[in-house]
Amino acid sequence: MKNRGLAVLFAVDIGNTNIVAAVFDADRIIIQWRIASDVRRTGDEYTSILLTLCKEAGIQTELLDKGIISSVVPALIGPFVIVCQHLCGANPFIVTSELAYSGVLPVRLDSSSPHTNIGADLLCNAVSAWNLFGGGPVIAVDFGTALTLTACDSRGIIRGVTISPGLGTAIKALATNAAQLPFVPLEAPPSSLGMNTETAIQAGVVLGYKGLVEYLVGLVKTDMEKLTGDDRNSVKVVATGGLNSVLKPITDIFTVVDKDLTVRGLKLISDLTQPNHAAGISE
Repeated sequence: MKNRGLAVLFAVDIGNTNIVAAVFDADRIIIQWRIASDVRRTGDEYTSILLTLCKEAGIQTELLDKGIISSVVPALIGPFVIVCQHLCGANPFIVTSELAYSGVLPVRLDSSSPHTNIGADLLCNAVSAWNLFGGGPVIAVDFGTALTLTACDSRGIIRGVTISPGLGTAIKALATNAAQLPFVPLEAPPSSLGMNTETAIQAGVVLGYKGLVEYLVGLVKTDMEKLTGDDRNSVKVVATGGLNSVLKPITDIFTVVDKDLTVRGLKLISDLTQPNHAAGISE
């Protein structure tokens, strides 16, 4: 294992559609890449891809001291353990739902409900959102393959999650299952009254999802207030995920947008679980 007393982190968020790999120097993201998720690829194949990307970006892999992985695709955890072994010279830390009961993180699942679980990416979002605002209550809205809302109260307890099909998933489902409906750009139409197939789909999906997100955020705020006593008006909302930019221009529901929320959560979790290696290469 490398041991220079300093650490550069290789953080990997494995999603159903894309894998985001980021290199951190202390709290700064040096670079990140988005790679297609493909369970047919081996660890050696992903290693080759990432070594090439590192070389093109001028990243010296010998500076990578540690790795951390969150994954919603179990079949890709093993290959990326191999990637981290090659790039970092050590096994990575793997984020799991059990970490939410450990007491190490600033947020947690309620220990009175031991059978509750949460996706690794959603746990990263909760940690990152909590840190972003210096505490809760907060809702993290993630626009990925699935559209998710993760809610934390003012005590740091993760109160629940909503999961819906993502924007891209909805468009793909229409184009795949309806013979005469094409793939269309994910952008807001000029009106809710579509005058052709493209604008009709955009009206239904993009404007429909605007309504879905705004309604769910409002409902979650109300339910949190009933459950915890937290004032619904004090709940912050952070958006992340590759498709958050579709709704950002047409809604004011988000307190802030942070496209790096999940990988920043990985960095925070790494610092809390591996505190002796939180420094970085900068002095």
